[in-house]
Amino acid sequence: MSFLPQSGSKRLLSIHGWSGVLLGLLLYVCIFTGAIVVFEREINIWSQGQLAQSEGLGTRVDHYFRVNARDVDPRYYEEVSIFRTAGGNFNYRFHTHETDPDTGRIVEPTVRLTVDGETGEVIDRFEGLPGDQGPNPGTALRNFWVDLHVQLYVPAPWGLYLTGILGLAMMAAAVSGILLHKHMIRDAFVSARSSMRLVGARDLHVLAGTWGLPFAILLAFTGAFFSLAGTVGVPAMAWVAFNGDQEEMIETIIGLPEDLSTTPASMASLDYIIKDAHERTGGAVQSIQIMNYNTERARVMVRLSPAEGNLTGTTLGFDGPTRAFLGEQPAFGQDPSMGASLLSLIAPLHFGNFAGVLSKTVWLGLGLASAWVAATGMLLWTKRRQDEPLWQRFRHTIVGVIWGLPIAMLVSAVAYFFTLPAGDPHFWTPMGFLAGALGVVALAWDRDRAQDKLSLALALLCIAMPLLRLVTGGASWSEALIAGAAEILIIDLLLVVGGLVLLRWSRRRAPATEPLTPNAYQEPAE
Repeated sequence: MSFLPQSGSKRLLSIHGWSGVLLGLLLYVCIFTGAIVVFEREINIWSQGQLAQSEGLGTRVDHYFRVNARDVDPRYYEEVSIFRTAGGNFNYRFHTHETDPDTGRIVEPTVRLTVDGETGEVIDRFEGLPGDQGPNPGTALRNFWVDLHVQLYVPAPWGLYLTGILGLAMMAAAVSGILLHKHMIRDAFVSARSSMRLVGARDLHVLAGTWGLPFAILLAFTGAFFSLAGTVGVPAMAWVAFNGDQEEMIETIIGLPEDLSTTPASMASLDYIIKDAHERTGGAVQSIQIMNYNTERARVMVRLSPAEGNLTGTTLGFDGPTRAFLGEQPAFGQDPSMGASLLSLIAPLHFGNFAGVLSKTVWLGLGLASAWVAATGMLLWTKRRQDEPLWQRFRHTIVGVIWGLPIAMLVSAVAYFFTLPAGDPHFWTPMGFLAGALGVVALAWDRDRAQDKLSLALALLCIAMPLLRLVTGGASWSEALIAGAAEILIIDLLLVVGGLVLLRWSRRRAPATEPLTPNAYQEPAE
């Protein structure tokens, strides 16, 4: 039953429809890419062909770290970070804070070591300012897809403003959808009427939209928070409470950093600290941060993944020389609080990584369903206005974007694989996306056959992608299975199966010749 009178429903229907149509295409891009990059770690392994895998820091942390730290100038011991890459290697980052004499700004001279996880030998060494080192070529595809989701590949902070607005628009559409439902319970169990194609499409839209409303609100709120918290929220809070001084606000909330110490003191074994932290929480150690390494004021912060049954991970503090437990570090503020606990829930609820592959798979399905609701909502809206040429041209654009986005993403992957061995994949990956988008425009030029051509192109790309990955130097399935890198095999199989399903669907798809009937869209639930 509707929560609003008829006049209010009409106004809210207008808000619901126009908020979806005006920002719908960008919203579709944001939701679809977000559903895919839920598996960003697995995509990174698949694209790089990483056969050595790691979950957390594991063992042999202390010995390898001490041996390699001896070759680093002690001036960089102010802050040290230790984590393990997806490929199984150790990454050590030593850095300090200094004032640039030319600009007067604080800079962070850094020494970064990449160490073989099996032998402890240094694979790569960098010394200088962080911006002087180029990005890892192997992460180009993962970074591009993530950036496409986070800020639509628009330079910061404007891209974050845009995705924040999209999150708010999605919340408006979801909340208005709840208020507009006259028969919420009935719509949750509606079955598509196969005898009437257009009405059946509307039934599927209502069914998926009804079940997906809670997830859409959750996704919209958490996404808007991540986009706007740093770009709008922090400056606004500093302006209101600290006269615009963001540094003072951060020092008040987080606390002042430990004073630097020059008195040397031997560090306790990191292996013992890792064992202690794991026993206290049950989670795997993901990273370690050491302040004032090898001094009497050394502090070790250990970040752990969520233990079984928990949604969030924890950060524990230890005294460096004595390995005494100092307490848990909250996500926000200096002391544990309800606000800090709620804030720590936002990330796992948005990324869906709180239960490993299982929760990621659920989030992928819900994300794709939400993208489908956004796409069909725009198509149904334009179909109701089929007598208006402008709306029909916009409908053609919608079809091109719906099919064109995954096509362009796969073409960017093709460009990545061909340029990874010798080239600049960070440049050519987005160029591949642009080339794919131009190809979509060419295929969609014929309005009558645009969807058939685009679906066929997507199907062929999906089927060909594993072969393209292999011929450009990627790991074979046997190598992946022997090394335990099941992610490579699974993603390849999903691409092939998805391509075959698309091929079968394209062959069985009947032409959309059914006329629009007056009663096809009586319900305002779209």
